[in-house]
Amino acid sequence: MNLKYRVLIAVFGVMLVAFLSVHLVHGETQNVIGSASLYIFGVEQLANGSVLGVPAVLNVTVTNGTGQVFLGSTPLTQTDTQAQAVISTDVACEALNLNCNHYNFYYFITSNSPEVGGPSAGGAFAIAAMSVLTGKPLSKTVAMTGTANPDGSIGIVGDVSEKSEAAADMGIKVFLYPSSNNVSQSAVSYDEAQGMTLIPISSIDQAFQYFTGYNISVNLNQSIYTPLYNSLMKDTYELFNSYQNSIYQSIRNLNPNNSTIQSVLGLYNSTYSTEVSDAKAGKYYVAASMAVESTVYLTEADVLDSLQNVSNQSAYLQSLINNQTNSIPSVYNYIANDHVTNASTLDVKLIAVDRLAQASYALNQSSTYLSEGDLPDAIYQYSLAVVKKISSIYWESILPVGKSNFSQNTYENASQAYLYKASSYMQYTGLLGVNDPSEVSIMQQYFTKANNYFNDGQYVPSIFDSLEALATAQMLIEENSITNVSFPSVEGQMAYSALYSINNAEKAGVTPFLGVSYYQYAQSFANSSQANNEFYLIQYYSFSRVYSEFEASLSNASLPSISITYAPALTPISKSSIETALLFILGLAIGILAGGVLYEYRLYRILKKMGKRSSRRRHRR
Repeated sequence: MNLKYRVLIAVFGVMLVAFLSVHLVHGETQNVIGSASLYIFGVEQLANGSVLGVPAVLNVTVTNGTGQVFLGSTPLTQTDTQAQAVISTDVACEALNLNCNHYNFYYFITSNSPEVGGPSAGGAFAIAAMSVLTGKPLSKTVAMTGTANPDGSIGIVGDVSEKSEAAADMGIKVFLYPSSNNVSQSAVSYDEAQGMTLIPISSIDQAFQYFTGYNISVNLNQSIYTPLYNSLMKDTYELFNSYQNSIYQSIRNLNPNNSTIQSVLGLYNSTYSTEVSDAKAGKYYVAASMAVESTVYLTEADVLDSLQNVSNQSAYLQSLINNQTNSIPSVYNYIANDHVTNASTLDVKLIAVDRLAQASYALNQSSTYLSEGDLPDAIYQYSLAVVKKISSIYWESILPVGKSNFSQNTYENASQAYLYKASSYMQYTGLLGVNDPSEVSIMQQYFTKANNYFNDGQYVPSIFDSLEALATAQMLIEENSITNVSFPSVEGQMAYSALYSINNAEKAGVTPFLGVSYYQYAQSFANSSQANNEFYLIQYYSFSRVYSEFEASLSNASLPSISITYAPALTPISKSSIETALLFILGLAIGILAGGVLYEYRLYRILKKMGKRSSRRRHRR
């Protein structure tokens, strides 16, 4: 089946999906913004165990809507391909700084393969959506393979050589593939013989430029620490610093012969030194976080000291746990007050509510450890709960008092949306085969807590834990995509993506507190002696981006549009292309020479005739 008929089937299929979704599900007509189609390539397993590259046609239609993503295909797609479509749509909107919640996306795949699946078309999904959203048509001579990562990078895929050969057979002239992949020499030779050029790329921005000839990269503003951010973060740190100093003054002379207590105080001194250094550098969020950690050690030392004079230590600790547990509802009532005035301070509200939720969780953990006879861990969890509870009060206390722009319905809708989004990204990590059991477990714990909070009607902590699960999933996706490349070569894209999101939030009138703070963490960590631990850098950049995008999405202001300039991507000329060009020039030269000879010969004949006629005329006279 040729491209013409495949495209017709794809268009018909996507219009059918759109019609059913719009008229049967929503019950209202939506305006079609546009459609785009392009080739995508997968592989098919042959009977002998080898794989063969196979083409398919991807079509996307975009309408106005509410952020829904629909997927259809002929034949059926694997169930996890839906997750791929959601992630790619997010990447497209974030690359263009558009709010996906204003559109619906209808993807349709047409293929002769018995089944369609896998993540390798993620980049193509994103490019197709970007084409419609910008109104820039796609070149029919360009195709690509590669996943679309949350930070805008192109991730590693399998069977690139087979896909490139299939593309060459379809008449594609430029084939883009992930820079982290390799292409076999035999495939390179085959592709060049067919007149196709292979180009490694590392980002969605690069792919868009090759497909459309337009550049969407922006110059970032490095000055991101706004006065509001600095003021509130400084207030928070100073409150906590004062609190921890008051505890230290009362317990600094604890039993010097108790090695356990002295060991805990040693941890306090080490952490406090880092905290003070960060505060002097103006990194107040980092300093406040370190203050929480050091204060936990102080509280732990205080509890250990109290237990020295108690006959039944377990009963005593359980009474402390019960007292703290009983105080949680009154603290929640305090921090649930209407102190939020805009999207900027919602982050702080989320932190306050989440810290209290962490305190409650730590108290439950403390009771569990105590029932199992694990007194040291029970003491630590209790100390953590005490400090987290105080932390929630301090975070709330710095918020300006006033009328909130956000209703309970706003919180509920956001909670539901981010539960869905986190679920999609978590499913995508499974699609990629991510193998990091500890982080996968943490991600699932966040999601479970978020779902439980939502079912209990506690929407703010549900949002926070959904964002934590989402950020962890994005971190795992990006970590998975750098298997075969050096980290410095991809760190720049991660940092760019985080700073880009912060810039966009600020342009929308929002101060992304957590986005800035995690970015600050990443920058500090990159310059530390532990900078070789790539995991933390990926984590901090991912969390920075997720929180910045979240706050920008809540702003009433329109997101600033990006600048799209015509700047054709330079395509490297392959050896076969050079040979073709030389042959063309040689042929042209021979043609010109032959034409010149013929012209001279005809001119000679004409002049000779004219000479004979002139002679006859003279003879007549």
